Amino acid sequence: MSRSPFTAEMTVAFRHCDPAGIVFYPRYFEMINDFVEAFFDRGLGASFHALHVGRKIGTPLASVQCDFKAPSRWNDVLHQSMTVTSLGGAAIGLKVRFASPEGQTRLEAQLTIVTIDLETMRSIRLPEDLRQALTPFVEPGADAMASVAAGGF
Repeated sequence: MSRSPFTAEMTVAFRHCDPAGIVFYPRYFEMINDFVEAFFDRGLGASFHALHVGRKIGTPLASVQCDFKAPSRWNDVLHQSMTVTSLGGAAIGLKVRFASPEGQTRLEAQLTIVTIDLETMRSIRLPEDLRQALTPFVEPGADAMASVAAGGF
């Protein structure tokens, strides 16, 4: 039943790189955001457009911790993987990894995304349909039912 992790592949584009042909680190954050958007769309069946425009639910990044393990270069293929590390009242904890085809880790990141009401700009409880869609991606042993009081969200 579990299909954890969510995976995708991407090729490093010229626009991601500095003059030396190495990924310029801020571009990794754009890649992470693109991957999160793909996760919501293809993994959860909840496109950002439908959430943000149709349902007025925002998904801002509240926290990110990122470790750059090895450089990536123009035209490298990166294998991307994501698991859910926690589900709080409004917060989703995610672990992201980008690796070479040979398995060399290029980047590891821990993200916290919060669901908010775009009209009030205040956090809201993670909608039940999203919570259910996230469940198959929960990392084995993760605190999938983290309390709102413990994490603040």
